[in-house]
Amino acid sequence: MRALVVAGIVVAALWCGARAATAAPTVDRASQIDALGAEDRRDVERAVAAITDHAAQADAELLFAAARACEDKLDDPGRAAAIYARIVRELPDARVAPPARRRLAELRPLIGAHGETAALAAELAQLTAHADQRPAAAVLARGGLLAEATWPGAPAAALWLADWLRRAGRLAEAQARYAIVIVRWPTTPEAHEALRGAAAAAIDALDWPLARRLADRLPDVDPADRSVRDDLRASAARGRRRAQLYAAAWLVLAVAFLALLASLAEATWRSPRDVRAQALRPPIEILFLAPVAAVLIGVAFTAHRLIAPAVATIALGGLVFAYLSGATLDHLRRQHRRARLRGLLHLALCLVSVVALAYIALTRDHLVDLLLETVRFGPES
Repeated sequence: MRALVVAGIVVAALWCGARAATAAPTVDRASQIDALGAEDRRDVERAVAAITDHAAQADAELLFAAARACEDKLDDPGRAAAIYARIVRELPDARVAPPARRRLAELRPLIGAHGETAALAAELAQLTAHADQRPAAAVLARGGLLAEATWPGAPAAALWLADWLRRAGRLAEAQARYAIVIVRWPTTPEAHEALRGAAAAAIDALDWPLARRLADRLPDVDPADRSVRDDLRASAARGRRRAQLYAAAWLVLAVAFLALLASLAEATWRSPRDVRAQALRPPIEILFLAPVAAVLIGVAFTAHRLIAPAVATIALGGLVFAYLSGATLDHLRRQHRRARLRGLLHLALCLVSVVALAYIALTRDHLVDLLLETVRFGPES
């Protein structure tokens, strides 16, 4: 009986030891993956070194994670390519071998067959990763040097610089950079991307004819390219229509304002001199509408600052038109003049002016698409 107890204890101890031995690498593996995602660059460096230095215990998943950390955290594509190459060479049957092979094929042209341009590739990676923390002049100067250097990554550097200028709102400079990529490297994938970016930059600059011409130059070999081309064409056409409507809204607003102002001037001019000053007396409509407008503007600025400027523009503009119309009609009534037909005309002018004002405010604040999505799909929950 005692022998059975001892045997049971030994078996249990062996089982627990085996479990601990199998669990330890899992815990260590998880901690290594967590270390690769650390914020401190030095911690990531140590984690990558710990993974890559243990050649006898090569783990494809860990090596792949280390290579991604070299790209995303350390901005070192040369080192990442070396790790990808190790996975492809030593662990060709691993699950991550195919993506490692694809990424290696993408990085190798940038770093050179023997790593001769790895320093330039690393500098481009660092520039793209930290551009927002650097002065704009420094980004432009360094990006320009990388784009002008003789190395395989020059088209990518030039394209990135053009995209950065577009994001910064420097659309004319971005357009010039896109043109350089298209002309200097016409057969590269970057030229295709530059053509797409140039069309988008033309849309941002409200240059609809240029946007259409650039979109027409995009290839339509496969459905994805055709979809991109059609989307850019549609965006250019939609932007042109909205620009025309925007100009028309301003024209309608100006005509309505001048018409109401002329109506007030006529009513004042044809009244006796001693009562002309009464024509500027605020009408009763303002006493009711002003508090409502103030509440709407206050709620908009408190609850949703994105739409607050548009609400303020529409409310204040509506008050101005209500004041002009109401003051005129009240002055006519005090002079016992007929105002029925003029009142209907004022009503029509106020309605079209508020609609025009709303369109101007929504377009100016880039809220038209948001409004259309809300109407189509309902408000966000």
